[in-house]
Amino acid sequence: MARRTRNPWWVLFVVILFGGLLGSVIAEAVVGYPVLGFLAREVRAGVDPPLTLDLRIISLTAGGIIRLNLAMLLGVVIAVWIYRLL
Repeated sequence: MARRTRNPWWVLFVVILFGGLLGSVIAEAVVGYPVLGFLAREVRAGVDPPLTLDLRIISLTAGGIIRLNLAMLLGVVIAVWIYRLL
């Protein structure tokens, strides 16, 4: 019986990132259809506008936004499911 080797953690990270990107494309594609519009409704969380710290010598700026929607979640689930099959 052949022994299955485990993929490195970064492969799973890339698969999840690809699934989120796929879900984002799906959300953009269905936004025009009223029946599937709920897939494109998104929740945003983050720091907007960015936080700025000015110390006269150096200026530091930090900020970021996470956008989540059901289509992205669906894309991640499909990508992880395909990953597990391989």
